[in-house]
Amino acid sequence: MIANSGDIQITQCNNCKMINVWKPGLLLSFSYNQFYEFTKVAKQLNFDKYFEYGPDGNRVVILATPFPDICLKFTRAELHDFVHAIDEAMYMHKVYELVHG
Repeated sequence: MIANSGDIQITQCNNCKMINVWKPGLLLSFSYNQFYEFTKVAKQLNFDKYFEYGPDGNRVVILATPFPDICLKFTRAELHDFVHAIDEAMYMHKVYELVHG
């Protein structure tokens, strides 16, 4: 596990080095380069500028993924947890790379 925030966990496989984002009901797997590009987009998502109302009436933002038919939806709190987790994961990935080269 390289990050954990709210309902979001991010892990990295020791063997294949894939980075896995675990969100309730969803698992996304990325190479490091894919994850890095995905995090750049996720961190730029401004909730107040891009929110819309979901079917349940709650405000959410939609984040596209590298998989064209799959998008993620986040409430404000979920987006905060997600961005916190990816920041932590990027930091820990760099630490592991330094330690394990």
